[in-house]
Amino acid sequence: FSGDVTYSGRPAGEEGFLRKNKDELHSKLSALMSASSWPFIRDLFLAREVDARRQEVARQFCLSMQGLSATLEATEQHFIRCIKPNGSRQSFQFDEAMVRGQMQSCGVLAAAKVAQAGFPYRKTFLSMLDEFRDLMTLQEQRLAWGGTPAERKAMVHKLMEQAGFPPSEYALGRTMVFGSAGLGAQFAEKARELRERREADERLRRERAEAMSAEQSARLAEMEREREETHAAMIRAAEAATSDAEARRQVAEAVALQKDQELAATRAAMESEIERRKARAEELEKERIENEAALTIAKQEEASRLLAASSRQLAAEAAAAAAAA
Repeated sequence: FSGDVTYSGRPAGEEGFLRKNKDELHSKLSALMSASSWPFIRDLFLAREVDARRQEVARQFCLSMQGLSATLEATEQHFIRCIKPNGSRQSFQFDEAMVRGQMQSCGVLAAAKVAQAGFPYRKTFLSMLDEFRDLMTLQEQRLAWGGTPAERKAMVHKLMEQAGFPPSEYALGRTMVFGSAGLGAQFAEKARELRERREADERLRRERAEAMSAEQSARLAEMEREREETHAAMIRAAEAATSDAEARRQVAEAVALQKDQELAATRAAMESEIERRKARAEELEKERIENEAALTIAKQEEASRLLAASSRQLAAEAAAAAAAA
């Protein structure tokens, strides 16, 4: 604790720090509890020497702390820092000065500065490759989920080089990426730019398809109009009762028949092209669904393998702990 602490050492006759910490246990009480039939109570008092002198609570506290320190040194500690939001124990109340003082005194701010000076950004290779799977081919995606840790590390290294990050801003471990402060935001920006670029490409593709459909419709309408005009010309020619008009009518009919044949052939070709494109689109959609299903299965298998490896590691640690015990 790095804050200021004030103690008041008053004379023994007054209610001061020394007087408050001089609470004693009667020797007969210690002897009685050490003879208890409950092993837990008996072990608490057997470690104490029962003599004529009355042991002070402060000394007993020191002995307990020594035992606790010995136990902690033999284990691996994990600390959770708790911050009190206010001193009145009320909900939805935040005392900024009190919280700031706790964070400064407990070393939270100092720890944050140390982490920021190093590599505060940490993410596993699988998470990194999953975020940027749009940059990879289908074969690379399968390798990312079913490959070895060394292959994933090589893929992440290639990804970092393609993204333009200098080697001084990140480091690659065995299973994780360690980055400097702000690297997470840069990754998010890269992912956002990639999504926007893919959305723009998809939007442009749809616009081109719609423009092609509109052009085909306009072409069909133009041919229909030409056919109607040809038929109208044929009817006008047939109204003339002269041989020349009859000859012209026959010529017009031949031309109209040719136009009809061309129109029918063009319509059939366009309908065939439309059906072919629809079939191709259905094939592509089916292939995409199969690829996504394959990736999902690969992810599940990788998750199962990681879970089994973790279970085996926990069992080995438990066996090692049991053997050590």
